Amino acid sequence: MKKNILLIISLLFFSLIVSPYHKTFAETDIQEQVLSHIGNSLTEVKNGEKDKVKADLLAIKDLIKNEKKTSKLNKLVNQAIKDIDQNDLPTVKNDIREVAFETEKWIENTNEKKDLSQINISKLVAHLNNVKSLSNESKWDEAKLEYKQFEIEWSKVENDIRKANSGYYGLIEANMITSRSILFTENPSITKVNDSFTKLIDVLNNPRSESTKKVSIEKAIKLVNQTINSVETNDAKKAESTFNEFIQDWPYVEVMVQANSMELYKKIENDTSIALTQLTEEPKSAATMKTLKQIQNNLNLATKKTSYTMFDAGTIVFREGLEALIIISALLALVSKGKQESASKWIFVGGAFGILASLVAGLLFQFLLSRISAGISNQLIEGISGLIAVIFMLTVGLWLHKQSRQQEYSSKMKEKAKAAIAGGGILSLSLLAFFAVFREGAETVVFYIGMSSSITTKELITGFACGIILLVIIGFFILKGSKIIPLKPFFTIASLCIYYLTFKFIGQSIHSLQGIGYLPDHMSTIFPTVPKLGIYPSLESIIPQLILLLFVIWLFVGTRIKKHNKSIAA
Repeated sequence: MKKNILLIISLLFFSLIVSPYHKTFAETDIQEQVLSHIGNSLTEVKNGEKDKVKADLLAIKDLIKNEKKTSKLNKLVNQAIKDIDQNDLPTVKNDIREVAFETEKWIENTNEKKDLSQINISKLVAHLNNVKSLSNESKWDEAKLEYKQFEIEWSKVENDIRKANSGYYGLIEANMITSRSILFTENPSITKVNDSFTKLIDVLNNPRSESTKKVSIEKAIKLVNQTINSVETNDAKKAESTFNEFIQDWPYVEVMVQANSMELYKKIENDTSIALTQLTEEPKSAATMKTLKQIQNNLNLATKKTSYTMFDAGTIVFREGLEALIIISALLALVSKGKQESASKWIFVGGAFGILASLVAGLLFQFLLSRISAGISNQLIEGISGLIAVIFMLTVGLWLHKQSRQQEYSSKMKEKAKAAIAGGGILSLSLLAFFAVFREGAETVVFYIGMSSSITTKELITGFACGIILLVIIGFFILKGSKIIPLKPFFTIASLCIYYLTFKFIGQSIHSLQGIGYLPDHMSTIFPTVPKLGIYPSLESIIPQLILLLFVIWLFVGTRIKKHNKSIAA
């Protein structure tokens, strides 16, 4: 069972690396590096790391100095650096958003434009004409199926159209939302369907540009809030007008939402069509308000990152450190009984080098991964290292859960240590300590890399410090030979903590990889969005999490059943 689980996760991990699903809008190395620095600075400014933010901005400034059409971007970067020097972090956050927005415009303006003449617009129009024909005959089910075929064809060309003419793309998307909402009502109107689809066909057949709007998720939230207020005050006309403004802005906001969460994007897009219909037909209903509130909540979620807590950070170092502590304590106890107290220092030396080697291995891992993932390093490192951490966690969790674990540890370590002492092998003792600590330490570093971009520096340091303090207290009593601390409950609690973190890491890691297009995203309306627990309504994350839950239940219940059966047999 254990081998099968690890095999499945390993295959998943390697399939992610070569997944063809990944897409990026940057077309040059410099563009990718600029995007990477922007992503880093957004995380760093949240943690108050001014020096790192400034270093990223200076790097951007250096990268774009010889690039065309970057004068405005350069001014914004200079302003952000100036605000950092003045210690104005709230303003710096806005500055970086401005830099990100201008970078997107710069990339759009400098990348090679797609030729609209090479895109098969006529195929799209043919599907829409079929929708109109079927609607005129009141064949609504067939008309809806035909529209879904149009959406499939649209998904194949929308990125090319966006790159070729963002204003044209925005007009198409806005009209698509309106047309879809009119068609997919309970009782569609032939006249309304004809009018809306005629307008959509006209937009497709006549490519024209609209000036690029300066929009943001915050503005979108404001418009939805205004719509809700208008519904509450029974001002249906104003509610519909405000929501239509939101729809006009949505094509320019959707990319920002997609970057955070593909499932949120899909939910908002679906609810937008529903809300538009409801505002037209039943603006005062509870269902209308519920749909608008869902859009509001999902937009708010799109502005937030999943975060780990001080408890999560403390749990990792405590659990991993506890294992290493038990091993080191067993070695120290054995050399003490063997009248070889002078060998104790070599055990500590081995442990110290184990810690250093762990740090080097972790940093090397991050460096190699960041070289592979230029342009999207934060989310890719978080996703891949998180899944690697899941493999470690499952291995450790299974090992921890064994009922004979303490006895197994004790007997194995005693045999190895006695052999080392008998042979006068002080180096062997040191190596035993080194590999014991290195194994736990390397896992710990990988775990922390996996959560690093989703936890504040303060939470990380505080959690780490609390875990270390707890280990020091426990270590004191263990080394003093106290029997008042039962170790078995510690390992039971530790294994449960590890499974909790495994559950969270699965959801967060898969979510991160979906956010950058490395994994597909099949949304489910059954499950809620709970970022603090790593729960997202996506089948790709929910299914492995449910499998893990069933496995843990089976593990604990099965162990007790076996124990009960043995006691009966005895």
